[in-house]
Amino acid sequence: MFVRGTEGGILAALFLYSLAVASAQYTKVREHTSHHITRLRHSRHLDGYHTASFIPATAPKLAVKDNHKPLFTECLNYRPTVKEDQPVGTYVFTVHAEDRDPPEMGGTVTYKFVSTPGEKERFRVDPETGSITTADMFDHDEPSREKEAYITVRASDNGQPQLDDACTIKILIEDVNDNPPVFDKVSYSESVPQDLPSGREVMRISATDIDDGNNSIVHYSLDSNSPDQAYFSIDPANGVIFLNKTIDKPPGYKFKLSAIVKDMGTPSLQSSITLDIQVVESNKKSPSFIEVPDEPIRLKENYSDFNTPIATVRAVSNIPEEKKLQFELVQGQTEQTNKWHTFVLEPEADSAYIKLGNHLDYEKITDYTLTVRIQNNYKLAAETIIQIEVEDVNDNIPIFSEIRSGSVLENEPPGTPVMQVRAFDADGTSANNQITYELGDPSDPFEIDKTTGNITTLNMFDREERNFYNVKIIATDNSESALIPGKHNAGQQVFLIEIADKNDNPPRFTQDTYVAESIAENANINELVTEVSAVDIDTASVVTYSIVAGNTYDAFVIRNFTGEIRVNNELDYENITSYNLDVRAFDGIYEDYAKVIINIENLNDNPPVFLANYTKTIEEEKLYEGCIVKVEAYDPDIKDRSAPQNIVYSLVKHEQKEFLQIDNDGCLRLTKPLNRDQPLGFTKWQILIMAADHGGRLGSDSLRSTTEVILELTDINDNAPFLTNTQPVIWYENEPPGHVVALTAKDYDSAENGPPFTFALNESASFDIRSKFHIQGNILSTLVSFDREQRKEYKIPVAITDSGTPRLTGVSILHVVIGDKNDNPMAPGHSDIFVYNYKGEAPDTEIGRVYVDDPDDWDLADKRFMWLPSYEQRSPYFDIHSNTGMITMKEGTPNGTYLLRFNVTEENEPIVPFHWVEATVNVTIKEIPEEAVDKSGSIRFVNITAEEFIVPEMDGTSKKDKLHRTLARLYNTSMDNVDVFTVFTKTTVKDVFLDVRFSAHGSPYYPPEKLDSMVIGIQEKLEEELQSKIYMVKIDECLIEKEQCEDACRNVLMKNNVPLSVYTNTTSFVGVSARVESECTCDVVEPLVCLNGGTPFADKCECPEGLSGPHCEQTSIGFHGDGWAMYAAPPACQEGHVTLTVTSHSSNSLIFYLGPLKHNPLLEVQDFMSLELVEGFPVLLVNYGTGTTRLNNSVVQVADGKPHLIEIVLMRSSIEMFVDRCKLSTCMSLAAPTGPREILNVNGPLQLGGASIDLQNLARTFGWKHVPTNQNFVGCISNFTYNDFMYNLGEPSLHRNADPSCQRSMFTAVTFGIDTNFLVAILVCIVILAILLLAVVVHRRRADAWAEKELDDIRENIIAYEDEGGGEGDAGYDLHVLRQMYDGPLPDTDTFMQSRGESCLVGAAPDISGFLDDKKSVLDRDPDITPYDDVRHYAYEGDGNTSGSLSSLASCTDDGDLKFNYLSTFGPRFRKLADMYGDSDDERPHEESWC
Repeated sequence: MFVRGTEGGILAALFLYSLAVASAQYTKVREHTSHHITRLRHSRHLDGYHTASFIPATAPKLAVKDNHKPLFTECLNYRPTVKEDQPVGTYVFTVHAEDRDPPEMGGTVTYKFVSTPGEKERFRVDPETGSITTADMFDHDEPSREKEAYITVRASDNGQPQLDDACTIKILIEDVNDNPPVFDKVSYSESVPQDLPSGREVMRISATDIDDGNNSIVHYSLDSNSPDQAYFSIDPANGVIFLNKTIDKPPGYKFKLSAIVKDMGTPSLQSSITLDIQVVESNKKSPSFIEVPDEPIRLKENYSDFNTPIATVRAVSNIPEEKKLQFELVQGQTEQTNKWHTFVLEPEADSAYIKLGNHLDYEKITDYTLTVRIQNNYKLAAETIIQIEVEDVNDNIPIFSEIRSGSVLENEPPGTPVMQVRAFDADGTSANNQITYELGDPSDPFEIDKTTGNITTLNMFDREERNFYNVKIIATDNSESALIPGKHNAGQQVFLIEIADKNDNPPRFTQDTYVAESIAENANINELVTEVSAVDIDTASVVTYSIVAGNTYDAFVIRNFTGEIRVNNELDYENITSYNLDVRAFDGIYEDYAKVIINIENLNDNPPVFLANYTKTIEEEKLYEGCIVKVEAYDPDIKDRSAPQNIVYSLVKHEQKEFLQIDNDGCLRLTKPLNRDQPLGFTKWQILIMAADHGGRLGSDSLRSTTEVILELTDINDNAPFLTNTQPVIWYENEPPGHVVALTAKDYDSAENGPPFTFALNESASFDIRSKFHIQGNILSTLVSFDREQRKEYKIPVAITDSGTPRLTGVSILHVVIGDKNDNPMAPGHSDIFVYNYKGEAPDTEIGRVYVDDPDDWDLADKRFMWLPSYEQRSPYFDIHSNTGMITMKEGTPNGTYLLRFNVTEENEPIVPFHWVEATVNVTIKEIPEEAVDKSGSIRFVNITAEEFIVPEMDGTSKKDKLHRTLARLYNTSMDNVDVFTVFTKTTVKDVFLDVRFSAHGSPYYPPEKLDSMVIGIQEKLEEELQSKIYMVKIDECLIEKEQCEDACRNVLMKNNVPLSVYTNTTSFVGVSARVESECTCDVVEPLVCLNGGTPFADKCECPEGLSGPHCEQTSIGFHGDGWAMYAAPPACQEGHVTLTVTSHSSNSLIFYLGPLKHNPLLEVQDFMSLELVEGFPVLLVNYGTGTTRLNNSVVQVADGKPHLIEIVLMRSSIEMFVDRCKLSTCMSLAAPTGPREILNVNGPLQLGGASIDLQNLARTFGWKHVPTNQNFVGCISNFTYNDFMYNLGEPSLHRNADPSCQRSMFTAVTFGIDTNFLVAILVCIVILAILLLAVVVHRRRADAWAEKELDDIRENIIAYEDEGGGEGDAGYDLHVLRQMYDGPLPDTDTFMQSRGESCLVGAAPDISGFLDDKKSVLDRDPDITPYDDVRHYAYEGDGNTSGSLSSLASCTDDGDLKFNYLSTFGPRFRKLADMYGDSDDERPHEESWC
């Protein structure tokens, strides 16, 4: 039975409802193939509704068809007030709107304010209760004058559609007595004649209170504590002060009074002021007013005549024959007392006229109190008060509140409330501010209450005919306008009234049945399955969706408002293959239903299942034929167990594959016997077997599971026992024969094949051992007494035999140390200590012990150490510990060599009697600057300790000394210019490393890339010289991928001023604490450093002209086919971005190479990257350490003499190259790295323009598949960056034939394409002009020079003539050629590279011949310069003296003109001349060396 229609339908529904409640027997059959409109449903149809989508009721409720709007029934009766200055949150009142609908179906009302954009929030309303509180503080008084506030509250219901009502309310701000009265003047001074009769007026005071009502009424009084109060009285209402008794004071006397003014508020506030009244002679009379207004002057607020007097006052001076008066309109301290000059005074003779000075506004000030003061020439004064009252006029137009729209439901009866409009008139009196309302168009189908502004309907509306009306409302006040004569003020506003829709149509699903195919059974929770949709032609109806049936295990959930059906719980094809859901669409009254069919797709989501776990017992060290165990598994996704399961078996533990193998039938076989015994064997071997379905195909959806096979091994006696004693065992010298130690042993075999053990001296024991030791049972005993000074230790071979079958015997070495007893006297000793003081900031540091020659070495407790010759004459820079002999260098110790002398005493009675010897310690302190540490090279040795490195060897020199000497030869500089300053041992699990850091310098210090690369060239020779193995040159903690960091890794040199000390007997070394540590990030904000003379400004650098880098880097470098430049390598980052600009003039050449310089067999790291041009196209080679990847770009021709931008992106899984920002697939190169490595870890420097090594030979040693070219680059490389770090290309660490800034390269570039004959002609002309110009200049200079000098006045001079002060020809002579750097091609001899170097001559006696010989020897080794000596660079003063003899430089003449004592003050450039001709060594400070 279906119910249709309106009234009949409602009655039927009520009837059905009663039946359902009474018996719950009503059922309804529904076919899902057609749509039905149903008002009521039995409760059983609600079973299975998903709680997240729909909450069913226990019994159906009647739907509410009519949606009523909320109404403010008491809007006109609200009269809220709030006091001023109340804190935020003060309760004001509560609004309430009624809605007749049930709360859940449109009857729940919420409240909020209607406000204009940008309006300040003054109140807050609780959205649920309507409680209104303050959100700001109010001030009733001036200057704010906040006496009232208007708010508009909107009440909204929760119906469909949402309906509203609005109410505008005026809130009065009540005054609080929070302001004390204020006197109109800061001070009052008056004069009174001595004969003034009692009862006469003396003066007038006035005060104003800006509060309102009683709070503003003031009363005056005189302070009774004033000494002269009895002479005067005051009117409490107007402040007039009268003389109370005859004055008996002489002229000039000043009465001291204090006046008090108090308001009438609660509580009362008051102020006081001091009054000065001076007595004057009796003949002096004060002036008096003869004409003042008797009544208050009344002015309308729109009065604007500024010329006509408002009031006139006249006065007399009361001075015979003197009528002159001074009139003053007193300016008060409040607006009511003319603070802002609203009125002005114009005096004229004995009269004064008060005129309007500013516009009036009744709504601001309703009355004024003016004080007019007159004064005559006696300085006597009088005052009078004039009251002015402002009258209100109708000068404000009504203004509507913020509400601009309303609504009414369609089909509502006439008289239905729509909205209330409110307008306000700012006029101050009810005579002008009462408002009436009317419709602007009487034909509108609405009616408005002229007093309240309530709008109601005249007709019943149909939204389908018209859905809105624009209604004009006119608000008119109640008196004639002062703005428009003859009319009232009126304001108008157009309001939008919308006709709201009613829900009178059901929703309809767009399909009867929705089908979702192939939903994977492993679909993610919340994954979208399908979406259903229902359409409701009612605009106000909101359709909600729910699942009402078929949702087994809550597998799905439907979104209430969108109809999206999503996965809610895990699906399983093996459990349910398809779901049939019933979904419901409900608009609040009507509903519709549809079917949703969801088919689940079967996936491989079940791993193989093993039938059992397996255990097998076998004998160790035995190889079995066939299967030792057969495992079996099946795939649950394959229903037929008899079908092929397609399972592949494998061993999980990679290390077990050496001993075992398994085939796809599950047969586990031994390939090598298993060991039961420690340390490599196990009594039980756990073998993990993995089964993979789908044939175990890589990349497929193959699933895997594992099981374990336990192999229990039975023991055979295959392990000999060994000693377990703690070693070494100490037996002291001079002891009588006795028991040394009880021997203990262990056997890795089982207990049956182990103890008890039999111990004996092994047959390999020497006669000496057999004659001194013997073993009885398990006790080792001595046969003699020992002397440690003869032999300090013994290595005793002990044979241990077990009790197994067959019995096995093992031999272990027992280390016995003969303990020392102090039984020998000591002898004098000497030791050397070298200290590097980092930046001169070393704190107090223990630098080594005092050494004496003593055969005993465990007798420190018997010794005492003291200074020689006495404690008082000790060195101020060192301390000695009297018990340990440890020397402490004090903080601030200066450089130098110190010979320390000590008295060492020893006593061990009765064996060693008391005696003493002298010990000397030579301590050398050398300060090393921070630059040397920052620019240091480094070497890591393997299997050598710091003590072994510094101790002198058989030839008297240590490995450190040999390294020092070798480095000085390598860098072609003196040993004083080389420092080996850090030596420390780094112990790891596998090896013992020794890290050494060193520096070398001419001026400035050589960069680390130069130091390290040159050491690599002589690595084998250096290892042979030191008899030590080098593990790594340039210590790099990030070199082994993922050893220190999982992702990015950068090396950080950690430095501090606490030294690292290495002690041996006769030599100690105290070095700089400088070690490399890894930091697992590449994102480091470096401090702002400006290069090349740039200056920091804010967060950037201001650079000299021509330097364009962000830190003033020189951003370009050029090459000509025979050079290269070397720079620091970038860090190992998880992502690397390289950019550079290439301008090439060669089609086949190497642009850059970043990689190792030499193959190191101890360190299998081969990472490299190179960029080269092949036939003009860029080719990139990248090797992450497990194979080389080649990328080439065959689209963009780079070798065209034009600049091209090349970008390289290195990522874990991809390598990209772009040319000229082309991101198209045709010109973008992309490839994956070769092998499993993911990061570029490079130990070598970055080389641009070519390579300093033979890359072909290097590639053969590494076995690289792709080989970088050795062809050098011709052109310019600029703007080289790595991860936004700009390289300073103008300052390479090492280079050969490079052209910073590409000047020569650019010259070469411009010659391309120009006729050769034309260029030759131009060059010939330039050369001829240069020769002629040079000849003229030389001729004129020679003539001038020789004309001014005589031959015998020539001085020897080796000043560098490029410096100012070298004389007339100072630009023609240059000593820098004697310090020439060699950057030529690599020689074929033992040396790897030649480098710039400066020698230092050390010693007190300077020798110019030796100095020049050293410089000459450097040049003799330079293959690029001429083989003969040239003295043209050392000349006499003047030009052209190339034939002067150098022999005069060694002259020892005593001529006065050849002695220049002042040269010592000229600085280091003149040091050698000062040594030769200046003061003697005794007359000036000693210098250690000169470079």
